Amino acid sequence: MKQQRVYIVFCETVSPLGINGQALQQSLVENYNAVAPIKQFNADGLAQPKACEAHQDLSQFLPQDNHLWQQVAIHDRKFALMAAVVNQHHQTLSNLLSAVDQKRTGISLGLGTNVFPMESIAMEVDELSTNGLYRTLLRVNQPVHSTINTIFNHSDLYANYIQYRLGKVGFTKNILTACSSSTQAIAFAAAKIMSGSADVMIAGGADSILNNFAYISFGKLGVLTHDECRPFDINRSGAIAGECAGIAVLASEAGVKAMGVDPAFELIGFGNSMDAHKITAPDPSGMGVETAMRKAIAMSGQSASEINYINAHGTGTRSNDEVELRAIERIVGDAASKVAVSSTKDRHGHSIAAAGIQEFHVLLASMAKGMIPANLNTQKPLQTNLHLPLKDNVHQKIHIGMTNNFAFGGVNCSLLIKNLKP
Repeated sequence: MKQQRVYIVFCETVSPLGINGQALQQSLVENYNAVAPIKQFNADGLAQPKACEAHQDLSQFLPQDNHLWQQVAIHDRKFALMAAVVNQHHQTLSNLLSAVDQKRTGISLGLGTNVFPMESIAMEVDELSTNGLYRTLLRVNQPVHSTINTIFNHSDLYANYIQYRLGKVGFTKNILTACSSSTQAIAFAAAKIMSGSADVMIAGGADSILNNFAYISFGKLGVLTHDECRPFDINRSGAIAGECAGIAVLASEAGVKAMGVDPAFELIGFGNSMDAHKITAPDPSGMGVETAMRKAIAMSGQSASEINYINAHGTGTRSNDEVELRAIERIVGDAASKVAVSSTKDRHGHSIAAAGIQEFHVLLASMAKGMIPANLNTQKPLQTNLHLPLKDNVHQKIHIGMTNNFAFGGVNCSLLIKNLKP
């Protein structure tokens, strides 16, 4: 069977850079930096009391029609962000999905690990006893409602809500591979369409570590900076935390025709690899990340020299950035000076499992605008022949763009996008 083409017909996120695509693009144009003191919990005394939060008022987009879903939104920040995406764009998504056969649709989501909501639970405990805590957990967790489970059932929660709002789909898939989760969810969705198994896929994810338990745990891994996040800087010291939720709608040619849309972008390649070097660091040789990028390029049928811009994983950590940079150099070879590389995590933070959908959206917005985002905080860049734009964005048409995400355990994923509106 001939491999089906994969078109991107929709992409939206709720993130520190904005509540929708228009706001996101404006934030990129203005080089808006979302790093600010944390408001979701008391960060006094922590080595890094700042992060990138989605400060917009989400109340108008949270569940209004069902008190159980409302309770979920109170206890699960990741769900609140995802619900805001779905409800804000409910009509558009409903119209797209109603045009295609339900059996030929699916949902693929990359999710972060669920975190016990200590602070919000503590506020509801009836009495300070083991029995009091137990009764509160029973009430909050709502065990009699199998599709609405606020603490112990995060893997099904999001797909169930999307179907609750938009209608049933043919199948669902949840992926949890840390920082590459939603990137792999997009790749999985593309694979289903390419193979002819689906005509339309909803792909994306949600994550937030901006609660005291998750944030402190992540900080103990030693990957959060005490200063600014400076990707590709000689003096880089770590990442800044963030949060995001988002979904993209991918479609085959048949799906595009049924929906009556004219897509601006095509997903032309993806690549996965696993180097399994160390749970918290990539293989220092860069073989794993290089393999993922090479697989994406090989699938696309394009030459590496044709890539105009790479939105890098670029966490600002000592272990990632130089490894990624050297791998890109090997791939593009003599074309290095023509390939722009930047990381936008310095302005929107690292949203862990949602990094993929967030930076996928950033790449699409950049391609639509004809603009390469700068490395805002980088002052002393690593030595490289690649083009690392500093401080100021570069206005340039992006015909082929790539986005990378690499995860704990060495789970790597790269996506390659083609601009259909040159």
